Amino acid sequence: MSFTGSPEVGRLVGEACGRNLVPVKLELGGKGAAVVFDDVDVPQTAQKLVNAITFHTGQVCCDATRWLVHTSIARQFTDECVRRLETIKVGYQLAGGTNMGPVVNAKQRARVLSYLEKGRAGGAEAVLPGGPAEVPGQDGFYVKPALLAGKLDNVAAREEIFGPVAYIATFANEDEAVAMANDTDYGLANSVWTSDLGRAARIAESMVAGNSWINAHNVFPRGVPYGGVNKSGMGGGVNSIETLFDYWRSQSVVRPL
Repeated sequence: MSFTGSPEVGRLVGEACGRNLVPVKLELGGKGAAVVFDDVDVPQTAQKLVNAITFHTGQVCCDATRWLVHTSIARQFTDECVRRLETIKVGYQLAGGTNMGPVVNAKQRARVLSYLEKGRAGGAEAVLPGGPAEVPGQDGFYVKPALLAGKLDNVAAREEIFGPVAYIATFANEDEAVAMANDTDYGLANSVWTSDLGRAARIAESMVAGNSWINAHNVFPRGVPYGGVNKSGMGGGVNSIETLFDYWRSQSVVRPL
């Protein structure tokens, strides 16, 4: 059995498979961290993370939704992200010039908007408030991209929203960055952004996640394993024929000579 979805449903699927001794792979939710150091090209990095959070309207389980930024560039980085998020054109997804379409249904739009409210109520700063978006001539479930900032104990920084909402927090050194990245129940996909490749390797190897990228996010080359740990599930696969083999079972037929 292979299931992709929420941790809550994943538990039910896993329990049912366990009772019937059926092998199971669970690719569940995520609350990915993007750790941004002070030696990056700030405008370029901001653009890449804005692209990531607005891709598929943020409905990507392995997305970077927690942006952990070095204190020395936090203001500049935040300003660059806001400037780019404000230019995102929300509209019908097949129309020319549209950057971001609707979320999947009314329930999901209500979920995204509720997390914006809960996040602000919990003390987060609404750097870019987001909210519902009106698209002339369309009845889809449109929302604006949002950017919150504050402490990581905020509900909007801890729970998966599955929408175009990013959360910024700051760190002062490598150890603090790793601790913040790992301060989550999830473990699907993180990234580290720095021009120091030695540091990039140290941070990537220290983050608890099935997947970690360096100076990129959501990269899926052929032959590289993909999967999660902790609340993000188990199993996953590889972008190659090997994943098919996961669904096959070896059978031996032996004749003594």
